[in-house]
Amino acid sequence: MESSSPAGGVNPAGRDKDLYAAVQDIRAGYWMQMRQVLARTGTWPQWTSRTQVLGVVAAQANVVELWLKEEPESLAARVMYARVATERVLQAHRRDWARDYRKAQDLDKLMARARDACDQASDGNPDDAVPWICRLALAEADSAGRYPEHHLTPPPHEYLLPAGPWGLLSEVHRRDPFNREAWHRMSQALQARPGPAGRQAVATDFARWTVSFAPPDSPLLLLPLYARVQEHRERRDNGGAVMLNLLWTREDTTRAITQAFEGWFRKRDPDTTSQLDLNYLAYALARGGFAAWAAEVFAAIGDFATPAPWLYDARYPEDQWRKAFEEDRVACRRSQPRQTGGHHP
Repeated sequence: MESSSPAGGVNPAGRDKDLYAAVQDIRAGYWMQMRQVLARTGTWPQWTSRTQVLGVVAAQANVVELWLKEEPESLAARVMYARVATERVLQAHRRDWARDYRKAQDLDKLMARARDACDQASDGNPDDAVPWICRLALAEADSAGRYPEHHLTPPPHEYLLPAGPWGLLSEVHRRDPFNREAWHRMSQALQARPGPAGRQAVATDFARWTVSFAPPDSPLLLLPLYARVQEHRERRDNGGAVMLNLLWTREDTTRAITQAFEGWFRKRDPDTTSQLDLNYLAYALARGGFAAWAAEVFAAIGDFATPAPWLYDARYPEDQWRKAFEEDRVACRRSQPRQTGGHHP
């Protein structure tokens, strides 16, 4: 997911120039550009993606708190505080604060603060899915299952899926059907408490279930590729690097790759396209032997490579992920026939 802090040298705003200006403003300690770019945001998908990126960046400072102090009735400021508070919980959780008694108490306080921020963001803003996405994201950090809404039974007849925050996903879906971030958050929440099936099986089953009824041009068609990259990473870490290429040529994998490229990439909206999705698709295409299609996706990525999934590649250490990216990009470009100039009779 894109909620973790961006690596150095990586632009989290991608091609969104207005968002980039707001990110730079936040890093300088100001909030006016953030306020302005959110006021000019016209669609729910763009609202979701922009608040997510801004939340990751602003979680490192007190910029949103300053905005909220100046404009306590601002709905945008409340939503951004929910984003920031949630991101701080997730970052603490991923640093294993729960395993340290003293830090576990701090994590509990952060969780309570984030849940309250989500409630405040929802007040007077019932149509906004983002506060519900934040609630859904918090389920990942509820390792002990203390909150009942985080372990509800799955939809009827879905026996392969574990209990999880299904009600929260439903609330998001009611406001913004097939919201990209929400379904990724749900996958992460289910994997946090996968039961006897294990993380990989849960990720794969949830992705397969989602794709079975997602719109034919939805970015959710990439969920199976995220699951496959995770399996690739686990095999690499467990010493199975020799068999990694076979993973990408399996029939179910190549079918998922084709569906994602033809269904989503061909019809995507460049203004709301996730750079992370493009990078995952390029990685899968290159691994699966779809060099011509991969070259198209690399062209769409341009200068906006993301560390994941390239840092999970077995060819280079994780801090040299750009080498894996460039190696695949060059190889796929070279596979294309050269365009020759001149006149033809």
